[in-house]
Amino acid sequence: MIKRILGLCILLPQLLHAQLPEKNYPRGYFRNPLDIPIQLAGNFGELRPNHFHAGLDIKTQQRENLLVHAAADGYVSRIGVSHTGYGNVVYITHPNGYTTVYGHLNRFFPALEEYVKQQQYAAESWVQDLKIPAGKFPVKKGELIAWSGNTGGSAGPHVHFEIRSTQTEHGLNPLLFGFDIADATAPVVSRIAIYDMERSIYDQSPVILPVKKVGGEYVTTAPVVKVKAASVGLGLTAVDKMSPTAANTYGIYQVVLFDEDVPNTSFTIDNIGFDESLYINAHIDYKTKKSGGPWIQLLFTEPGNKLSIYQDMQGDGVLDLSDGKPHPVKMQVKDAYGNTSVVKVTLQQSGEPDKEAACANTMYAESRNIFENNQVEFYLDETALYDKICFNYAELDGKGGFPAYRLHTPLVPIHTPFNLRLKPERPLPAHLANKVVMVRDGLGQTITGTTVDNGWYVGKFREFGTFHLAVDTIAPKITIIGGLKSGANLSKAAKLSFAMSDANGIKSYRAELDGKWLMFSRRSNVLTYNFDNHCPAGNHTLTLTVTDLAGNASVYTFKFTR
Repeated sequence: MIKRILGLCILLPQLLHAQLPEKNYPRGYFRNPLDIPIQLAGNFGELRPNHFHAGLDIKTQQRENLLVHAAADGYVSRIGVSHTGYGNVVYITHPNGYTTVYGHLNRFFPALEEYVKQQQYAAESWVQDLKIPAGKFPVKKGELIAWSGNTGGSAGPHVHFEIRSTQTEHGLNPLLFGFDIADATAPVVSRIAIYDMERSIYDQSPVILPVKKVGGEYVTTAPVVKVKAASVGLGLTAVDKMSPTAANTYGIYQVVLFDEDVPNTSFTIDNIGFDESLYINAHIDYKTKKSGGPWIQLLFTEPGNKLSIYQDMQGDGVLDLSDGKPHPVKMQVKDAYGNTSVVKVTLQQSGEPDKEAACANTMYAESRNIFENNQVEFYLDETALYDKICFNYAELDGKGGFPAYRLHTPLVPIHTPFNLRLKPERPLPAHLANKVVMVRDGLGQTITGTTVDNGWYVGKFREFGTFHLAVDTIAPKITIIGGLKSGANLSKAAKLSFAMSDANGIKSYRAELDGKWLMFSRRSNVLTYNFDNHCPAGNHTLTLTVTDLAGNASVYTFKFTR
């Protein structure tokens, strides 16, 4: 036995290295896209609602319009313009197999800005996702490509910077590419969580234990943690820091789980496809987070979790405690620079494990699940659930004459959208039939427009909750910003802005100047036109039409002189 243990200790470093290969990304190939030292507001793989952060958020000293440069030679291959997501974004494809992405920009370099504007007027749409031919806009390393900003889904001025594999379009961890960013601080671990692997993760409350640092390692208060479950999985809460005193915290890079010093399983956050980023809701304890608790990253995979960051070694994250003996467990928590924290806990099974209650309507991961009665119908496809659930349903008092239907709980995530069909108990009057929206309440509210199918109203959702129909006959409100009056002289004005609002949400807007489409950009629910050659000198009539989810439209007419 002693020889076996000694042999394992000797082989352990080689075994771990073989199963966690080094990343051979080119170091020094890409330059800092800004002219100031890189300071991060966010890193790759940070946990965000419904997604992993796909790049680096680079601080711009709380300023906008800093020069943004190409990180290497290449060509502009794609442009995006939107009031959500990356806002104004540039994609540059490089000859070494990578693509860099620069988001939340204010504007592009002049030739590109003019090209995008031409496409917007041709399509009569400000929102764009343009694929650019390879030879149209070549760029050199360090060449100006844009000015930084705060567009799209941004909470403050910064540049979102990504490095992707051009072939797979997977986001890669830029910190592995040799940027000059100092970090000698190991991740900080605050708690561990213990789960009964014989039960659905949504049908239990984990044992959550704080950890403290003693002698350079994180440990639990009790030397031996006794649990009822004979088969357990672990999770932990951890963040990274780049210096001990900095206020910002970042996502961790890697965790390796050891069962009695044998590497069991691991995850490494360095390569994530956008088609799999939503699986973050299976990587974390979603129920605990949505209940107001902390982020807990799981060291085991739920049945429906298809995320590719995991690597099983001598196990799959499930720890067998059924022998009743103490089991020493260790977790190595690393950042992208190899700074490492170690967490140790000894687990022992004691007492009778809890059993799952009987269930009349179990829905399973990796199965098609159907629910239907006279008023409610929906089905979940095979990818919708991560773990089984005991589905519960109730009919409740509703609002506005419509009953409400509780479909399980929003504490359970849904991966793929589902069509929900609701049928009123009696047909609506003809003049209201096309003014119906569907409302979901529960940990926030979601409202969607509906289509009608043989008396059923159909809406699309990705969350459980309590649902009801509502009639919306109120058109959106449009307000001109700046208190301008129709007939105003705007010869010296640089821009014209309107605010739009609607209780149930805006579907679309369209502006026309003297009968021709005019481009207004959107920031949240504010629309802005920057005066240019599309508005020459003279008298003009601007017509702005805003439509809501139920098809109600408001028209604002404004006359002015340039």
